[in-house]
Amino acid sequence: MKKTEKVLSLMNELKNYLVEERTVLINNDGNRLLELINAKEEIMIELAQFDESEIEVEQLKEITFEIKELQETNVLLTEQSISFTDQLVSNIQKNATKKSTYSKKGTFDKTGQNAFIDQSL
Repeated sequence: MKKTEKVLSLMNELKNYLVEERTVLINNDGNRLLELINAKEEIMIELAQFDESEIEVEQLKEITFEIKELQETNVLLTEQSISFTDQLVSNIQKNATKKSTYSKKGTFDKTGQNAFIDQSL
């Protein structure tokens, strides 16, 4: 197999992982995402072993563009997920800062303690 064909094959494999990664990001499947990241790293290590002067770069332009587009989409999905998670945690922390409970006397008690994690006994 010529080196250009080998690189093209690896890039197609990378593209397939990126397509699957997009689906995994949408479905929020963290375990599979870690597997895909490891697989992509292995492919990138293999691709890094090729010298650009030994391959026909012109044949790789289309797949390179497709990979770039998929990677950009996946980055946007990741950023969106992180933003959502940050907002969710922020909202939980805001709502958990004031604990409203009933006291031992049976009256409604508002305290300034954090109710997010109450470790008092």
